[in-house]
Amino acid sequence: MSGTTLALICLASAALTARGQTPGEPAGLKLRAGGNEYRLVRSGSEVRLAYFGPEGKAAWDKPHGAALAGDLQGRIENQPISAASMALVTSHSRTVSSGVDELELTYRHRTLPFELHAIYDAWGDTGVFTRRLLLINTGQRPITVNSLASLAWQLPPGEYRLDSLWGGWGQERQLRSEKLGPGTRAFSSARGRSTELYSPWFALFNDTLGAGYAAQLAWSGNWAMSFERAPGSAFASIEESPLNVVLRVQFDSDGALALQPGVPFQLPEVAFTATALARTAGDLDDLANRLHRYQRQYVIAHNPANTPPLVQFNSWYPYQGKVSVEELKRCADSAASLGAEAFVLDAGWYNKQDWSRELGDYEADKTAFPHGIEELAAHVRERGMKFGLWTEIENVGVDSDTFHRHPEWCLQYQNKPILGGPRCQLNFALPEVREWANSVVDRLVRDYQLEWIKIDYNIGIGSDFDAPPGLKGAVLASHIVHYYAWLDALRQRHPQLVVENCSSGGLRFDLGLVRHTNTTWLSDMVAPLPSLQLGYSCTLQFAPEVCNHWMVGDDDIGHVDLSKPAGWWDFMLRVPMNGQFGISSRVFEWSPELLDHARRNVQLYKRIRTVIQSADVYHLTPQPDHNQPEGWMAIEYATADAGRAVLMAYRLQHGEETRTFQLRGLHPQADYEVAQDGAILGVYKGADLAARGLSVTLPDEWRAAVIELRSK
Repeated sequence: MSGTTLALICLASAALTARGQTPGEPAGLKLRAGGNEYRLVRSGSEVRLAYFGPEGKAAWDKPHGAALAGDLQGRIENQPISAASMALVTSHSRTVSSGVDELELTYRHRTLPFELHAIYDAWGDTGVFTRRLLLINTGQRPITVNSLASLAWQLPPGEYRLDSLWGGWGQERQLRSEKLGPGTRAFSSARGRSTELYSPWFALFNDTLGAGYAAQLAWSGNWAMSFERAPGSAFASIEESPLNVVLRVQFDSDGALALQPGVPFQLPEVAFTATALARTAGDLDDLANRLHRYQRQYVIAHNPANTPPLVQFNSWYPYQGKVSVEELKRCADSAASLGAEAFVLDAGWYNKQDWSRELGDYEADKTAFPHGIEELAAHVRERGMKFGLWTEIENVGVDSDTFHRHPEWCLQYQNKPILGGPRCQLNFALPEVREWANSVVDRLVRDYQLEWIKIDYNIGIGSDFDAPPGLKGAVLASHIVHYYAWLDALRQRHPQLVVENCSSGGLRFDLGLVRHTNTTWLSDMVAPLPSLQLGYSCTLQFAPEVCNHWMVGDDDIGHVDLSKPAGWWDFMLRVPMNGQFGISSRVFEWSPELLDHARRNVQLYKRIRTVIQSADVYHLTPQPDHNQPEGWMAIEYATADAGRAVLMAYRLQHGEETRTFQLRGLHPQADYEVAQDGAILGVYKGADLAARGLSVTLPDEWRAAVIELRSK
């Protein structure tokens, strides 16, 4: 790592002096990364949060004479966990790797047999910090943890704007901005999937302080977050009250965790960052890009086989589970001619009647594949593509032999397997389940020489479970942690295998699974108009290379209207290029003209994908409406060295013919050669492109331009 060196100043070390400490100030410690600072102060054995934000700023004022709050919040045995109730006993700092330092603070509850380790990491130049909490029961009997926040801040007064992401199936990650008034704004997920209704991500902007904050929880189960401004007689206005922020896991049944004696329990990690406000529309991008750099450098499970992001063809939309080997071979021929690099056989390859009800019996359908999947796999490889296969390894269907043999493998409630439609979820905390899953996937990889596996997850399991002894409150958490470990072991055994995460579209797409998989399916909504919003907001929450989406057509079974103008075809093909790109369409019905346009667009994507996979992202227009996008949408990608950039510009309904975009992330003194759809437009100074902007002209609505910039 280069740039700002992170400094850790340990509370327990008398040899170190905290920079900026004034005479009489309590002993303090600071964590620094990428121009940000997380500053704690110690008074006796109490530790409180004095400041978080761009470094070099003064500590926050105490709220109307009250003590600063700590960054611990929750309840245990119905007693509060707070700065006052938790006594610091030790602190230790260490260098984890080049540019990455760690601080561990150990607390003990003043009246209960409870120990807490707060472990902070500061991630070099990214400006991102993480924290994870390790809970230990030092007593002789279980103790009840009612709640405990992975992130807890009391932010200073001011006017706050909150950005959050909401949306169910086919409507994922719609950005909402709102001013925070009195009371509590709360979000929660209790359906078993992390992003089924909301995302465990937020951004906050305090114009009074000139600071922005963002955080995301690395968790694939149930969670809750809240933002509270409590009115009181001490405050002349609501803007004078502090803002309490909490982001936490929800234990089973939104109840309590029974913490067993001597058995550590780790809460999900939270990543957070801050930025100084530029008072422009780019403030959210500044926060997002810090988190993206952290994801890219330290989180994403990179796979050389998917670097740069492969162009895939997927069989689902043209066939929807009703497949035959001859049709698929014909489809593979067309996909290869377009330039696809991976061909993925989606659901339906094993079923006799219903792929959902027979889920778990992974034997090829002998009618559709009389010579087995091997015939198709060989055909795909002969055409120069990797072969991939769909599974839903966490679930089994109610008509499967696996379910009938082992109903006890499923998560249970009231002594019965929990059903979600025609399937139930396997419990990966059971060693025998993991052994079965290993045997299935290892066989499929070996027999079919798989180089891509799509792992779907089509169940909302909820939050109510029968808990075996010692696991009250943590049944789902135990499954998730063991599933993470299973994914890691899978990738270690099969390093050539690209692992795609999916969950009824993007209903379990979070920082936790990004660490253990290589790419994630963005949404089952594939129509081009709503896909604009889906790609826009996915590239806010995540680095774009993990956002996987496809061109399908004018309907959701892969038909393309051949009577429409070629500009519309280009538009459809370019909407899903804001991340990892693929096609899932009835390509065997396409006209020669459409095939030629698709081929040239695939070549275009291959030219820009190396920028997309490494760039900062700048959203140059507001998020388009999911159902009725209007005006223009533009997303710019600029490499860290400012050497290359790509502008994806889309003219939508009622959009003017020409739109000028002020570009970001460029070197002011550099000269940039600018090309639109491969045609050179000219050479422009970076400062001019930022100040005056770049004008893009598209003659009709529903058209797209790809602008490439390269410094000379």
